Amino acid sequence: MADKNGTKLLDTETPPGDEVENIVADLVTPLRVAPKLDGLPTVSDLDKGYEKIFTLIESGDHAAVEKFLEERGHLVKITPKIGCSPIHYSTLNVANTENENEDSPLIKAVKVDCKMAEIIIKYGGNPNHTNKDRDTPLSIAANRLDKDTIDALLRAGGNLRAAAVKLTSALRYVSEKQLKASKETGFSVRPLTVLLADDAYLKCRDPIKAAFDVCKDIRRIKDVRHEFEIEFDLLLKDADLFTYKFLNNCDKMFEAREILISSTNLLRSAIDARRKRFVSHPFCQQIINERWLGETANTLLFGKTKIAVKYFTSPIMLPLLLLKFLLIDVCRGIPFMESSFSDLMRLLFTPCLCFATDAINYLGFLAVMISTCLVEFGVGTYDVTTIEYVLYYCVFARILIEADLLIQQGWKRYVRNFWNYVDIIIIALLVAAAIYKGFVKYIVDLQEENYDKYEDYYADNVTYYSTVETTLINQHRNSMNVNYIYAVAEFILTIRLMSLFEASKSLGTMLIALKYLVADVIKFGVILLIVVVGTSVSIYSMTIALNEWNIELKEIHEDFDWPEGYPQNLPDARNETLKIKIPEVFATFTDTIRNILWGTFGLLDVVNLKIEGEQPTTDFINVMMILYVLLSCVLLLNMLIGILSSTFDTVKENCDIEWKFARSQLLKEYSSAQPFLFPFFPILFPFIIWYRAKLTEEQKKKIEKGTILSEESERDKLISAVSDRYLYGNLVRDDNPDSENQSFETKMKFKKQKAVLLQIAARIKSKRK
Repeated sequence: MADKNGTKLLDTETPPGDEVENIVADLVTPLRVAPKLDGLPTVSDLDKGYEKIFTLIESGDHAAVEKFLEERGHLVKITPKIGCSPIHYSTLNVANTENENEDSPLIKAVKVDCKMAEIIIKYGGNPNHTNKDRDTPLSIAANRLDKDTIDALLRAGGNLRAAAVKLTSALRYVSEKQLKASKETGFSVRPLTVLLADDAYLKCRDPIKAAFDVCKDIRRIKDVRHEFEIEFDLLLKDADLFTYKFLNNCDKMFEAREILISSTNLLRSAIDARRKRFVSHPFCQQIINERWLGETANTLLFGKTKIAVKYFTSPIMLPLLLLKFLLIDVCRGIPFMESSFSDLMRLLFTPCLCFATDAINYLGFLAVMISTCLVEFGVGTYDVTTIEYVLYYCVFARILIEADLLIQQGWKRYVRNFWNYVDIIIIALLVAAAIYKGFVKYIVDLQEENYDKYEDYYADNVTYYSTVETTLINQHRNSMNVNYIYAVAEFILTIRLMSLFEASKSLGTMLIALKYLVADVIKFGVILLIVVVGTSVSIYSMTIALNEWNIELKEIHEDFDWPEGYPQNLPDARNETLKIKIPEVFATFTDTIRNILWGTFGLLDVVNLKIEGEQPTTDFINVMMILYVLLSCVLLLNMLIGILSSTFDTVKENCDIEWKFARSQLLKEYSSAQPFLFPFFPILFPFIIWYRAKLTEEQKKKIEKGTILSEESERDKLISAVSDRYLYGNLVRDDNPDSENQSFETKMKFKKQKAVLLQIAARIKSKRK
């Protein structure tokens, strides 16, 4: 996956390991590679004295290095957080030459001190150069715990994400050789902590995007290597807090809109990454609300009525407007995006209208489903009724809708939504019911044809009529099986309607809490099932032994050579006397599991557990049941109550954040949904395909016209202003000059902070003017 700069980004399917080196190289390549200019000398043609720069840097002589660069290089203009023009990052620049290990002068300088690194940067040293080991200047500075050098490199356009990937590369290696090397060197989170300390994201060109990218990589490693989970969680919380506070420093809504959705849609990235607190920010929620309502926002009753009329008449108007565009607007030279057909389609694709369409579709689907289940059952129910034909048409439309949703969202996003699984189950059940009923219908017609053919021949045959009766009963049973499937599908569809409540704050919060509670119950059910099966096996093993005893006893009596004249019924009588009667609750293994499970809720009759003539086995079963009750009822059920209470309290505390995030997910889902009702969707589906194709074509033209410059844009200036406010606020909170017990170093720190505060305050004042 690549962004519009051409920079390859980390993908969730990229396996950790050997590809880390390629990841780091791809992240920094656009800033390192410069176009080859004709007429310039090659490296072999240049003075061999260039190699002297590495010797000078290793000696630590700052003056000698700067003098050498003045003679052989030239100063460059460095835009803060962006760097200089990519042409200066060519190896033709003395500040970017390479030695045998592909180390650049800046990599060597970083290993010396911050001043040496700043000298190389002034002369165009590439802050994102990588050597053979895929080290970058930033990763080396972080390993040396040199915060000043890290700040200097970030100001020069250093790639924070590439450095974070390199620092965590020891956890990504998967080959045996690399695992052994990582085991010898070990891994420490401290370099990564130093790299990201003091709001390092603030020194990046796009602070929020940098925080999102770094957190994405850290979260991927955290899920694989749990031994560093606490440290990684702290870094993730710091990044989450930073992005929220950074957005807080926007003075007005247009600033937040420019930062979040102008060039890169950071809001969509936050929703995909499930950054709930950031998404719940008032600025983010205002943007979400604007996109959710679209043209329906800020309209009075007359405007809403007008939109409703357009919505309900759209199936009739769309074909007419399309003909108007093809026959009239094209001849007039009216662009597609300015046509009346495009205006109506844009209105229909408003997320709130798509949500209303989906709600109406599900309600109609449920009404048809209920009508199908309530059809009177009688003779000939294997015939397909009219309401079933309507149901099958709805299923066909639902299949098209799910296919369209899968194409628009992509399979990764599609499978993340739980309700999509529910839709697939409903469709699968109804398709299976239709196939099963069609097969039954075919068999019935075939049998009836045979009956009609031989009815006169077998008119007086009782066997014939008995066979017919049995066949009709089987047909009846097959029809009942179809009704069973309908009943299950109707129940699941009723539950599916609960997803529509997420748009309501009161009901949506309860639904969110229910999701978490159901997850806890499922986890509890797994543990309870293990206990039930273990207890059932131990008890049923005793039943098996008793059954074997009864069988052996019967064989002994049958094989015994009884004397002549012995009463014939005596062996059976003795057998019945000695036979052990097993309780019906433990007759089979299935009965044992079912009755023990019901015993969890006190629905097992303990009196029936007694086995006559087998007191030791009875005592064993009683002991096992006592242990089961203690474990399941006393411990597990009370633990479940505590877990559910804790989960509900947690959701209740964060109910506002949880609901706002759930609404943002609704926006993401219905931004790619379809806007037509069931009766019209299969007919108008080609219109949707054609409109989306034209829309994609127009967007590609806009991207081709746009150019991405390395110079500072208006958005960069806005981010710089917000960064100043953020830094100013932090310094004001940290400044406490009235404290009496202060060391000399603390007082000097406050003096420096005052100077910085004055500079930032003056800069903020000038920018606001």
